[in-house]
Amino acid sequence: MNRIYPFLVALLLALSCMAGGCLVNRNTGETTPFPTGTAIPVQTGTPVATGHVGSGNMSLQVPFQAGLYLVQVEQNGTGLFLVEISNDDFYQQVIRGSGQVRATQAAGIPVGGLYWLNVTSNGIWDVTLGRPEANRPPAPPVHLNGTGPAVSGYINLAAKATSFSLKNDGGGPFAVWLYNESGGFVFDPTGTFVQPLPNQFGAYNGTIDVAIPEAGWYVVNVVSDGAWEVGIS
Repeated sequence: MNRIYPFLVALLLALSCMAGGCLVNRNTGETTPFPTGTAIPVQTGTPVATGHVGSGNMSLQVPFQAGLYLVQVEQNGTGLFLVEISNDDFYQQVIRGSGQVRATQAAGIPVGGLYWLNVTSNGIWDVTLGRPEANRPPAPPVHLNGTGPAVSGYINLAAKATSFSLKNDGGGPFAVWLYNESGGFVFDPTGTFVQPLPNQFGAYNGTIDVAIPEAGWYVVNVVSDGAWEVGIS
């Protein structure tokens, strides 16, 4: 990664800090206007909702609408890079890495409102919060591939047993799971968490049948530190 991109957007949302157009630094309590700039190129083509750029450790209070977000993160640093979204009732670790990082992961926001966007870093970073495109999602067969943590666009899945063929050549954690269109994890009729692949470690090559409980649009979230492939049929 050779550079950090500047970011887009002034948010025009209502209520308290939303109406005031401000960021709140939890460490100092100071507020500053939302800056604006050029758009961050998002590899998935995701429409950008908002972006933030900074350096070092920072906690920003950010308005979210309920639903599914694709969170693109980038760090130009040498140490720990941790991005979290939280409030009194919610917590999600979006990414945890070190050194130079560029990745995209999904986050599901259950209720609209103000959330803390917490960044731990010893370098320059940016975080872009986007929505998946909703333009004729493909249906299986679908083949996905990439390197490192990533998330697909929407895929149109039927309510039936669906085959996921998974490959990974990384040496660290490897996991693949689904988010539905509203940003929730997927559960079958018995209340069991539906996940194509829970956390594995190291190289993997296998096929798993997943019972999709409800027809709809889903994204595939991948955690890996190497090259991976996901085939859906």
